[in-house]
Formats: sequence, C-alpha cells, structure tokens
Amino acid sequence: MPDGDRLVPRDSAVHREFTRPYQVSRSLRETPVDRWNGDLYATYQAPDEDPRWGRFDPKTGALHMSADLVLRHLTGSVAETGRQRQSQALATVLHESTHTGMLTDAPGEPNAVRDDRSLGVMEGVAEYRAVFDFDNYVGVAGYHGLVLAQPQYPGPFAAMDDLVAQVSGPSKDRQTLFKELTSGPGAMRFDQLADSVVRNRLADVVPSRPQDQQAVKAALITRLANPLWPTLLKRPAGSGLALVGEIRQHLNSEVDKTRHHYGRTPQTPYPSDAPNPAAVELSTGGDRPAQPERASPGPVVEMRFLDAQPPASRATSTRPSLGQGVRGAGAPATSRTQRPTERRWDQATDKSWLWITPAPLKSIPLPSFRRPPPTEHQCHSTSQSSTRRTRKRAFR
Repeated sequence: MPDGDRLVPRDSAVHREFTRPYQVSRSLRETPVDRWNGDLYATYQAPDEDPRWGRFDPKTGALHMSADLVLRHLTGSVAETGRQRQSQALATVLHESTHTGMLTDAPGEPNAVRDDRSLGVMEGVAEYRAVFDFDNYVGVAGYHGLVLAQPQYPGPFAAMDDLVAQVSGPSKDRQTLFKELTSGPGAMRFDQLADSVVRNRLADVVPSRPQDQQAVKAALITRLANPLWPTLLKRPAGSGLALVGEIRQHLNSEVDKTRHHYGRTPQTPYPSDAPNPAAVELSTGGDRPAQPERASPGPVVEMRFLDAQPPASRATSTRPSLGQGVRGAGAPATSRTQRPTERRWDQATDKSWLWITPAPLKSIPLPSFRRPPPTEHQCHSTSQSSTRRTRKRAFR
C-alpha cells in the first residue's frame, strides 16, 4: 500500500471497530461537544519514516490513525501476541477522543490563555486521562486484562499529574478537578486550575464577588501558564516535575501576596491583568476597569527546567522510580514513535510544529504513575517570594 492517508469507508469493519472503542471513551467522560465528523483516515507510511500513531484535525473534524500501529490492533478482543502495541493503540483512541471532546478557544473569556501554553496543557490533560482511565476503558471496550506500561508522553503526564495533586484539596478534590479539565474550552485549563487554588487555599480570604474571583485567578494564571509548557512534549518525566516544582514556588508566593492584600484591604479587588484583555475591553465597552497600583517586582527565581533538576525546595524529597524502560526517561538517541499533538487553535492539519527536538537532559528519580489518586492534598509550605514572570504572545 502506498504511503499517505486513505479514507476508511464508514460501512467497513475497520471503521466500525474503531468507532466502538471511540464511543466507549466518550461515554466514560461525557462532554457537550464531539468534534469528530465521522471521517476516519488510515495513515500508511514508508518504513523509513518516523512513525505516527494518530491525530485529530480540528480544521476538518477528521481523525487520522496509523493503519499499522492503531487500526490493525483494534480487533475487538485481546491479542495473543503484541499486547503492548494493542494497549498503545487503544490509548491513542482514548487520547485523541479527549481532544475531540473539547473546544479549543474561548475568545470571550477574560481569563482565557489563547496561545501555545494552553496547547501544552491540553496534551498533558489528554495523556493524564489516557493513563488513569485506561483500566476502566479497556474493560468496558472488551479488551480485559490489557495494561498500559508507560505514558506515551512522560513529560506532559508527569507535569499534569503533579500539578493536579498540588492544587487539589478538600474543597475541590482531584476527581472533581479532573472532570472539569476534560470538558470546556482548552484555553480555560489554567483558569480551572487557578479556581482550584482559590477554593482550596484562599476561600477564607478572597470575597465571593465575581470581580475579586476573576482578578485573583488571573494573577494565579500568570504563575501557572509557564512559557515552557509547549516544550514538554518530547521531554522526560523529570522535566515535567522540574517545571511544576518552579510553578509551585510561584504559586506559593502569589497565595501569600493575596492573603496579605485582603488582610489589609478586603474591599479592594486584587491587582492583576487578565490574560485575555480583548475580552475585558469588550465587556466594558472599551474602558478597562481601574486596578490598584501594584508593588514593584523583586528578583526573578532562575528556572532549572533545562537540566531537569528539581527546585531547591524539593531537593531533599524522594520519589519512587518508574523503573526501567520508560520511553522518554532520558534524552532520546533516536527518533521515537509518538502520537502527535493538536495543532495551534483549529488552524492547521499537520502537527509537526510542536515536535521539538530536545537537548540532552539529566535523569532524576521519577514518581510511579500508577499510584491511586489521593482524595486530599495539602500543598507544600510557602517558599521564598519571587516575581511574576509573564509572557504575552499574539493569538493567531
């Protein structure tokens, strides 16, 4: 068969067997939208090409799946051989169905982050779901007993796993937060995470007034929406943990500043800038609401992301290892088989823009991604205050 994409007839057995686990994935976490238009393309590649598992094309609404890596393994039952390939094929369906179940943009929301940082978090959410929903998913889909040995994207998965554990708590637990993260526009992922911080750590000081809630979440989003989120795709798990370790320090600083502000001036909204100022101007008729004067910034905490080292505040903590054979646990010596990511904001069909070649990284002990999700989480103690690092990119 020549390389390229071939449309799979909707009345074919291949299309039916793909649609069945796809619908199972949708039923496990129902969302208001389903962007798949029903068109399924089988992707054929030359032997010397870098393998591609699958992708969702937000411009056309079609799904493209590898004929060899995905479609041939969807047989309706557990295979006698090649079970790990079959597990990865099903995880690909689960991953891509997460993308089809959520919109991308939210132009009218003041706290929408409308750039690559949200795309990076969307990949983390999709891979997080592929891991934690996998056992239940394969059981319902008729593939009992299959096991997913490791996440396809260790960097985004480890970052999202650690971040969800960090911001969840008794007022919004991990399961509730994750349910929110798998629905709604992708541009609002940081707002959902910030809302969890407000509920679990600031509910006793931040007024329930909408203006205060929006302003505090906007300030927290500047800490959460780190510019390095899009670079995690091909990074090992240690890089994801290092990035979230830095985010933890910035969040703790912002939480302290918020408490100090409302302790002194409880009637004054917290000073912050909305991530999506166009939406603010639209809602106010072009007049931006007045904000209190903010204090001058202090010294910036240097990022330790590029060498995948944990922040100093966590240098004495230990974590169990994922074990041997984790794809992406170190710098790749050769090209690896990966499921591609969603392209920038529904504008393109190819996803090679985010396939970044990583520099060599040091390995650090990694957490077991099979641990059961906690019901409560106590955030780490406040670390040294650092300045807000912002990054504004034009939305295209």
